[in-house]
Amino acid sequence: MTERLASEPLSGEDLGFWWGDQPRQRTTMAMLLLLDRRPHSSRLRAAAERAVAAVPRLRQRVVDAPLDLARPRWEEDPTFDLDFHVRRYALSHDDGSPEHSDLQDLFHAIGPIYERPFDRTRPLWELIEFDGPGDGAAIFFRLHHGVADGVGGNAILAALTDAEEGETGEASPPKTPPGAWDEISTARRFADAIGHRIEEDLERARAVREMTWTAMTKPSSWIEMGRVVAGLASDFSYQTDSPLRAFGRSRHLSGFDLPFEPLHRAKAAFGGQMIDVMLTAVAGAVGAWHRANGHEDVRDVTTLVPINLRPPGDQGFTAGVGNRASGVIVQLPLGEDDPTARFDEIHARVLERKANPALEYLPKLAEAVALLPRLLFRLLSRAGSESIQLIVTNIPGIMQPRWLAGARIIASYPFAPTAPHCPVSIALYGYDGRLFVGLDADGTAMPDLDLFEDMLRASFEEVVKVAADR
Repeated sequence: MTERLASEPLSGEDLGFWWGDQPRQRTTMAMLLLLDRRPHSSRLRAAAERAVAAVPRLRQRVVDAPLDLARPRWEEDPTFDLDFHVRRYALSHDDGSPEHSDLQDLFHAIGPIYERPFDRTRPLWELIEFDGPGDGAAIFFRLHHGVADGVGGNAILAALTDAEEGETGEASPPKTPPGAWDEISTARRFADAIGHRIEEDLERARAVREMTWTAMTKPSSWIEMGRVVAGLASDFSYQTDSPLRAFGRSRHLSGFDLPFEPLHRAKAAFGGQMIDVMLTAVAGAVGAWHRANGHEDVRDVTTLVPINLRPPGDQGFTAGVGNRASGVIVQLPLGEDDPTARFDEIHARVLERKANPALEYLPKLAEAVALLPRLLFRLLSRAGSESIQLIVTNIPGIMQPRWLAGARIIASYPFAPTAPHCPVSIALYGYDGRLFVGLDADGTAMPDLDLFEDMLRASFEEVVKVAADR
């Protein structure tokens, strides 16, 4: 019999994604894996069983406290049913045949799946196997962002896949029927919530005491906090005429890939960081898209760039679930046609932002904001996203090939969520010597995602070429 997991409260960062999830803002992240062949059904189910056993969070649900008396908590789902989370679809082409389907048919199929809400009474993930495109297969794994960030998702990928083709993993155990719904009495729920609230208030009191001591012994901390608050106020008050503000409910997904080695050479030639190279390409494409849509006067777009805060021992396949990241807000210049000058400007802006004390204080701020009532938290979250037009996230990937249920993974496209008035996200993930670019765009703000994809691919190629000619 599986040992029942102890409940634990959501962290401030996890809670931000849980409370931020609304009809207009689905905080969903995903990975689309292309396989070179159809996987063995029994081995795929065994791989899913193995992942659930290795990552207990995959069989936990979020339980809200009555009247929000305490933080929501991760608790084991007694009704957990693997067959609810692991499904199989057939991909079809215009002629109805899966063997004629292509990658665009697949992107078209997963868009509506990506945007639909999770059942909030169950564990927040879903694995869908597609027959196709062509003679291959695909796995679409989507996950609520409250469960893990992009780096944390690598832990799930590690448990789900194999390092060698011949590995089979442990055999799938016999199916057991889901447990009964565990209905806790109202009195018990209130008693538990009050007990958790007392524990949380004691932790908050300790945090306030530490902050007070720091303020008394380190007056410069007040100056740093003032800089952080002033910087956030400036970022959130920035206005732009960019059309990347309209926001609907339709999500369009797409992607492409590039060899990683030329990007490494470009990084060395320019003398910066990989994120600078990527942002240089993104800025070139976003600028071209604005000009193509008659918005030549837009000179900058506000871009959120998540920053991984995990220690070296919590990376790659050894990463744990949960969210351990911060973010910097960077103004991407759109009017600079010269990739070298554009790179230099972006490199300087990113360095300035990374040196800002906000990077250190934002996780603490997330914990503090988590003390606010849910409605006020959502209002602040909404206000914070209104000044951001774009999200660009570079997820540390896995450069070794992996196998899933006997099939080799030949592509790995990541997808990150958008937010109200922030209708486009670009996720980047390195796998097996290539950079995979996943695009998630609101259909109202960017109805011509195919045009933007072409521009982004061309911009990456231009940046690589200019760097090679230096």
